[in-house]
Amino acid sequence: MALPVFVMARGVMVGRSEAGIRLLKRVLFGLGAALVSVQALAQAGGDGNCLASSVQPEAIDLDQPRDQLARQSDLVIPDGSRVGRIRIVRRPIFDTSEPEQDNALYRALNALNTPTWKSALRAQLVFDQGDSYEPGLLAESERILRQREYLTAAWVGVTRVCGDKVEVSVLARDTWTLLPSFGASRSGGENTTNAGLSDPNFLGSGKSLGVSYTSDPDRTETSLDFDDPNVLGSHWQSGFSYDQRSDGRGRSAYLERPFYSEQSGWRVGLQGVDDVREESRFVGAEAIADYRRSREYASVDWGWRLAERGDRQLRLLGGYRYEAFAFERLPDEPALDILPEDRTLSYPWIGFDYRQNRFREMVNLTRLQRVEDVRDGFVWRTELGYSSPGLGATEDRVVLNMSFSDALLASDTRYARYTLSQSGTYRLDESRVENLQGTFSLDYFHGGTVRWNSWYTNLSFTAARNLTADQQLLIGGDNGLRGYPSEYQQGNRRALWTLERRYFPDWHPLSLFRMGGVLFTDVGRAWFDDGRHNGPDDGVLKDVGFGFRLASSRIEVQRMLHLDFAFPLDGDNSIDQMQVLLRGRTRF
Repeated sequence: MALPVFVMARGVMVGRSEAGIRLLKRVLFGLGAALVSVQALAQAGGDGNCLASSVQPEAIDLDQPRDQLARQSDLVIPDGSRVGRIRIVRRPIFDTSEPEQDNALYRALNALNTPTWKSALRAQLVFDQGDSYEPGLLAESERILRQREYLTAAWVGVTRVCGDKVEVSVLARDTWTLLPSFGASRSGGENTTNAGLSDPNFLGSGKSLGVSYTSDPDRTETSLDFDDPNVLGSHWQSGFSYDQRSDGRGRSAYLERPFYSEQSGWRVGLQGVDDVREESRFVGAEAIADYRRSREYASVDWGWRLAERGDRQLRLLGGYRYEAFAFERLPDEPALDILPEDRTLSYPWIGFDYRQNRFREMVNLTRLQRVEDVRDGFVWRTELGYSSPGLGATEDRVVLNMSFSDALLASDTRYARYTLSQSGTYRLDESRVENLQGTFSLDYFHGGTVRWNSWYTNLSFTAARNLTADQQLLIGGDNGLRGYPSEYQQGNRRALWTLERRYFPDWHPLSLFRMGGVLFTDVGRAWFDDGRHNGPDDGVLKDVGFGFRLASSRIEVQRMLHLDFAFPLDGDNSIDQMQVLLRGRTRF
């Protein structure tokens, strides 16, 4: 026999009636909400004396990068505070609460998209509940999230303080990642076509899976790629790729636990590569002959964080590498004057990484209307190894690789940096260097962070010595000189200067696209220091042109469409008077 249900409300006994049931629901809902609030307060370590920030993730406009930068917490964090709660806030691809985004198409795309798992977002963070509160770890987590292909924007901040516990909110917005791709590009007078299906956020897991087909002047290629940046929710990473080519094959795999954070204490990694392809040797912008190149590569490496003072950090690095190159002539191909010699390097190495962990958030440097994290400090990395026949090498060599980069200045309106790099070996059997290359590069940005237009210039110089026959220093449409065919000049010296006037209009058509424009000039040359023939026109080459940039703010946001029209001012009569370059790039 069913018993009547009674609820006392405002002195009235209500029986099992429709009004009573409604009132019962309200009471139960209120109790549930109270329990949730108590639980959240307990997680935050609160004692009932909580302060909430006026900056909450729900109010941040992720379509306005400067709004993200301006939204800083107004709370005073007590010394010794700990992270009591991490709140994950996910935004859909389209905000249908906005009238311009509230339509059937955008609602359908939201419904079809699998939201990024909260566990996948949490796995990117370099702090956890119960850890000591450190502002630098929140800022670094935000930088890591902004690098992920499946997110358009991210924000991490303290939104509540309860005693000595803080609530940290993590805001992220998904992008549409499952994409069939059909495209074509043109650069340096050569065409490339591709088709495929990729998803850098497979089923919302944060893992990347893709298959593609590419056809370019050198080969056709079918590829399968997989990458997992957080194996089983950890900071371990793994991946593999499988390439079937018309002229060979490609296989690679890796497993590593990187320095996932600037504060990480150690790293270890394994990597293997098997690559076979046909290569061309160029003389005077013409491929004179093809040959087959086989490369086998295996590596194991480790690293330790040794010391830290202020924002400067020293890491000790080491490992072992095996790299074997084999070359063979192809039938029905003209005989090369020099076929590259087979060579094998097998060596232990040791090195260091000395860096300054200081960063600045800027807008409109290399991306369209997105927050960019630039290093406002230096990184110096050096590796020294010894390759010996006793370890399977073809000869005794000393291996030395070095790179150094530093920010010269960084402000709201200006950013400048330079880079020095060097690589190569010293053959003890012949007492000479081989494949020695050194490069200096200088970049300067002016105006983009606070204005919708900017100036950008780059100056680079590369010098090489004793390059083997499979190594060539080239310049043309593929590497910066946009008005000329690919591989137009070659040499053992190369210089390039680029000047661009960039435009970043605050225009967001259909809440879907960002557009930009550029006026540019390139001046460059590749040459031999001994006066050898370096191409059809052996002088300094110049071009001018204009271009457009198109990027989606909702779909595959890491890619940007480049359409450039370049007009060569020098060169021989074989060059088209206008070069059209259609390419996909990650930078402006």
